[in-house]
Amino acid sequence: MKRQIIKILSFLFLIGCNSVDYKPKYKDFANAWERENLIGKVKSLKQYKANVTDSEKGETENPIIEFNKEFTKSGYISYQEHFDNFGELQQYTRNTYDKNGFRVESITENTVMPMKTEEKAVFDTIIKKQISAHAKFNDSIKFDAFFKYDKNGNPIESMSIENGDTTIDRLEYKYDDNMNIIVKKQIQKVDSDIYEYLTEYKYNHDGNYTELSFKSDFAETKSTYEYDKKNRLLKISEYQSGEIQKETTFDKFYNKTLVRYFANGNPNREMIFEYKFDNKGNWIQNKVFVKENLETNKLIQIYIETREIQYYE
Repeated sequence: MKRQIIKILSFLFLIGCNSVDYKPKYKDFANAWERENLIGKVKSLKQYKANVTDSEKGETENPIIEFNKEFTKSGYISYQEHFDNFGELQQYTRNTYDKNGFRVESITENTVMPMKTEEKAVFDTIIKKQISAHAKFNDSIKFDAFFKYDKNGNPIESMSIENGDTTIDRLEYKYDDNMNIIVKKQIQKVDSDIYEYLTEYKYNHDGNYTELSFKSDFAETKSTYEYDKKNRLLKISEYQSGEIQKETTFDKFYNKTLVRYFANGNPNREMIFEYKFDNKGNWIQNKVFVKENLETNKLIQIYIETREIQYYE
């Protein structure tokens, strides 16, 4: 009886975290915690995946690690590992930061290809922006990049040089009265070839995207964004060449709960996500279901993701 009470209290504790006062950020991230939608001062994050072998009985394979990430006390990723479907290490990255929080060195090794990349960055401490990057691949291929910015801190030019080949990107912006970017034009020159890309943005009164459209010689895409009364993201709809491709619905913590896929403008498949949370509001279990036949309305559980999260606090 006592054990059953503990289970009930634990369940209520997990559900109760939904009252956590948290407002996700959708752009202009200050650190990796915000970019990865993590609540609190996360020290490390390990994620595992277990494929479901019997959906009706809920039987799964043994969980296999997907990735491991370690964070500094300021919320930057200091070390991360990514694994293949068998739990074998594919790639690791180790980052070093200076006292201002700028990433000054990054070493990445891919164990599959294999390839080792060493990158050093140079920052302007006045404008607090990266002005150059210098990389070396397998001690042979060298890569250099240089960056310029406008008075608003947005990049206006980047030049990259790899083994004598030069690529130049130039960017032009239009701003609204709140200094939000409403048009971004990118002109890319690769040797003698020139490519143009156009991105247009629309915002709501809180400065969050309501529409983002992208055009090039090769593609035309658009995404629309819907929010609740507290300006929390509810849904993103994605279009290609004017035809809807995908809809993603989110909970108030910015975790996706439903992804609906379309073919020829008609929904043909859905994925549903069910979470359990810790007391910070971060999910620690994610059950994933698929609905392949929308007419039968039958859900099939396909895998379970679990996360081990450690905090500095």
